[in-house]
Amino acid sequence: MSVIGDLHTHSLFSDGTDSPRELVRKAKERGLCVLALVDHDTVEGLEEFLTEAKASGLEGIPGVEISTSINRTRIHILGYFIDYREPSLLSFLSKMAKARTENTREILLRLERLDLLHYAWESVLRHNPRKSWICSSDVFLAMMKDGFYSSLDQWPEFYHRYFGKESQAYLDLEGFTPAEAIDIILKAQGIPVLAHPKLVGDDRKIGELVERGLMGIEVHYPVHGRADVENYLHVAEKYDLLVTGGTDWHGELSEWRASLSEFGISEEELERLHARKDAIAVK
Repeated sequence: MSVIGDLHTHSLFSDGTDSPRELVRKAKERGLCVLALVDHDTVEGLEEFLTEAKASGLEGIPGVEISTSINRTRIHILGYFIDYREPSLLSFLSKMAKARTENTREILLRLERLDLLHYAWESVLRHNPRKSWICSSDVFLAMMKDGFYSSLDQWPEFYHRYFGKESQAYLDLEGFTPAEAIDIILKAQGIPVLAHPKLVGDDRKIGELVERGLMGIEVHYPVHGRADVENYLHVAEKYDLLVTGGTDWHGELSEWRASLSEFGISEEELERLHARKDAIAVK
């Protein structure tokens, strides 16, 4: 498949290391025609992203990746072509920002109580004065600046040891469901898509999400092998879902080591996305 667009990238406005401008530059260098910025639970980088994309002759798709969970199962919902100024979306993301920051702070406190990691929350805030919410990568990067870590290669081990599900201090982000995420994306005139379904681990949930308004599924993704891709293409056909894909790019913190344009969508898949976007706009 010839990849023309990467629809899963993150910037420093969430847990990536690239600015929106840098993302656009790298996408152009890789020969991409289309790029979506889907920062976790924030749309703050979209203005810069869309401006830079337009100036570079790249189609920039405004998006977001909303973090939800059910019974300790993380389910992320991507939203494409969103109206990122929609008041209900901004209100929802503001609540999420507070919840995510508090979740990170509480895990850090738990780690200290368990005598597993000692680092002051105040130091995290000092190194992130302008971020709307704080996540685990912000803690890691702050600790790097203070000399506790020397290489970005240490990030995956740091995350899984201290903030991942296997950590003794793990705390689920509660209060936000996939159905709510789908609803809020639809209110913002966007296309809701299930991110990295293999990481969800239960295909039965897909049918339930379709009933709530899910319109697409991320088929092309770094951890999806050939059998996974075939399976999710079958699921997409079964439920009449759009097919998307991307690298889940986080810059220097990209866990999968996939480069921009390695995973993404074809021209035909992009045309179907555009058709759905146009249909939503007519309603």
